[in-house]
Amino acid sequence: MSMSRSLRSGRLRLQGGFTLIEMIVVVMLLAIAMLGILAVFDASARINKSEQDVADAQGAVRYGIYQMTRAIRMAGAGGLFVTQAVLNRPDPDLAGITVGSANGYDNVTGASVRNLAGTLVPVRDGTDMIEIRGVINSPLLGFDLSSGCGTCTGTSDLLAKSITFSTTTGRQHINDDAAQRPQFAAIDAYTAGATATNSMLVLVSGNDDIHGGCSVPFGPQQYSQPTYNVGAITAPTNLLGATPTFGTVNFADAIAVQFNSENPANGAVDAHVLPSVRRAGILDDWIYFIDNSDPNHPALAQGIRRGSSFDVVTLADDVEDMQIAYGVDTDGNNAINRLLPAAGNDTDLNVSNQVDGDEWVPNMPGENTPYTTGQFQSDPTAVAAGFPHGGSGVAHCPRLHGVMIALVAKSKDPDPTYRAPASLGFRVMNTPVTVAPPIPDVARYPALSTEPHFRRRVQTLKINLRNYAFEG
Repeated sequence: MSMSRSLRSGRLRLQGGFTLIEMIVVVMLLAIAMLGILAVFDASARINKSEQDVADAQGAVRYGIYQMTRAIRMAGAGGLFVTQAVLNRPDPDLAGITVGSANGYDNVTGASVRNLAGTLVPVRDGTDMIEIRGVINSPLLGFDLSSGCGTCTGTSDLLAKSITFSTTTGRQHINDDAAQRPQFAAIDAYTAGATATNSMLVLVSGNDDIHGGCSVPFGPQQYSQPTYNVGAITAPTNLLGATPTFGTVNFADAIAVQFNSENPANGAVDAHVLPSVRRAGILDDWIYFIDNSDPNHPALAQGIRRGSSFDVVTLADDVEDMQIAYGVDTDGNNAINRLLPAAGNDTDLNVSNQVDGDEWVPNMPGENTPYTTGQFQSDPTAVAAGFPHGGSGVAHCPRLHGVMIALVAKSKDPDPTYRAPASLGFRVMNTPVTVAPPIPDVARYPALSTEPHFRRRVQTLKINLRNYAFEG
């Protein structure tokens, strides 16, 4: 009997399962392994999202730079004064742009741009703005001597007569095939939305040179300054019609005459008598700024003037800062260069990292006094007199040769684990900063945590002004 019981007891022990303690240990080990696997997947997913955000940020700054470069290179196209072509402060006599700070478009505070709906679009405090003017977004037409607008004063039609080659007028040829006028069609399409409340501007210029001292015959090329007038149209052009025309142009329009002065701060100048028009096109007035309508997702925006308002569109999302510097030839050597010798850690041959170390202003912390409008041309002492012409003998040659842009874009969402130095903000040029550590003011996001961490990308580009830069 005892042997039988012993055998049965042995069988029971052999058939027994895991104990409760063993099960708990196994479950815990599996849970730990599963948590590890999930952590790896989570980290991988976060890295993938972060990399996508970084790619989006990089794409945003590249697209923004591309769009701005296109416009800035065309600044002044059609014959505008350099002081009217590139503005680093608002025109005091033109509505639509408000800036509360003293240094114009540099590190603005309390700034806004009025859109077509009448809404004031807020500009992000601490960022820069830049205003560009010229025949940019549509073709610039060359005129023959039989075209024009009479004296181009008051209100008159602006005709673009279509003639064929004529042996009596020399080497002139105007396309007379109505089906083959892509430039005419482009202007008609661009002006399709022109109305009395959504007026557009037209620039006409002659073939003279009121800055004769700025052009050197058989020498280095500099740019002439023709006489020009700006007018307003309140209806689409009809250049593809039987009689190609810009329509009725009001050269006495209160907004248009503000563009005729050589210094925007001096107010309106009535249209000049201009009996011979050699160029004409639709004049654009563009403003670039950081739209702060959503402080957590600021955006690079572009506004195109339509009367006293702007047609505002977003160019790139999550661009939190834009800084602008202007290259002015202050030493008269036809280049934008260093003013201090290279030394120590300041070795770039063109740009200095010292305050006032080069002709780019303001591109360093401490350079908080931008160039004035008058400094964009020679003889800045004539600003108060309105840059007099006609027998004065003073040439007001362009000295503004280039514009430097720096854009900072951030990832759409914060990354709490990211702790690189730029995670709290990236300072470029003379971006204002808060208390130590020197984090840019533009890096504050009120709806998130007090210290949001973002991945950022920055891109800086120097752009030569095609219509004003020196060419040897």
